[in-house]
Amino acid sequence: MNLFTFYRNSIKTLSVAGCDSPEFDVQQLFDFCLKINKTQLLLRANESIDNLDTSFFNECLEKRKNRIPLQYIIGEWGFYKYNFKVGEGVLIPRPETELIPEYIYSKFQKEPPKVVYDICTGTGCIGITIAKLFPACKVYCVDISETAIDYATKNKENLCADNVTILKKDMLDPTSPIGLPFADIIISNPPYIKSDEISTLQQEVKYEPSLALDGGEDGLMFYRALKENWFPFLNSNGLMILECGENQAKDILEMFLETAKGAKFIKDGQDIDRIVVLKK
Repeated sequence: MNLFTFYRNSIKTLSVAGCDSPEFDVQQLFDFCLKINKTQLLLRANESIDNLDTSFFNECLEKRKNRIPLQYIIGEWGFYKYNFKVGEGVLIPRPETELIPEYIYSKFQKEPPKVVYDICTGTGCIGITIAKLFPACKVYCVDISETAIDYATKNKENLCADNVTILKKDMLDPTSPIGLPFADIIISNPPYIKSDEISTLQQEVKYEPSLALDGGEDGLMFYRALKENWFPFLNSNGLMILECGENQAKDILEMFLETAKGAKFIKDGQDIDRIVVLKK
């Protein structure tokens, strides 16, 4: 069998298994396992696979066939301009979340923030990206999960983000912000899926930790905690920048109507109000 036939057969395997993007997945696994990128595949299309050790690739393909997320198999994923370690027990960085550092960078280039909190930090992808964009800024990345703390710490070290402090705290605890300097920006991509909708999620998403997905009965439990426990720790004119699920932005705005003095929505690529920006 030549390399191109092996490639096409692998795509068919994932397609039959119900994977959404089988060709992309196989391309990524070819690069990761066999060190063969798309250009090299075209150049080596007629090469026999007898010359290759495909055992690791086949092992990874089987995992993907069983709907284990591609990001967990590869062990890292790109976010904004950086690569972050990721694995089972921590939320996978999403492209729509990049809207947060993009917005902050566009707004604060001339006057960088001095203190930023990243609440429910997960891999640390948002907070560490902000720390890299603004090296003089102090960034506090907060999570309750020991696994998330471990991944955020690894990513801080790998990306040499010395201006990041990783803290294990329960964001639902009203005392959690006590002892921290007041923030210019508070960021959060909290769990926002309704509890009774978890079982209906795409199979890959079910591999991700429920702790990072389950937003309570109405999906808004963590936003209420952000309002009550964390918003008071913003400096005057500071911003709270929140990612949310579809059809949640207006509910969050209503929640902050008597607390915030300004707000805006940022839409994602699907025209969904994905980011809520609230001004103190």
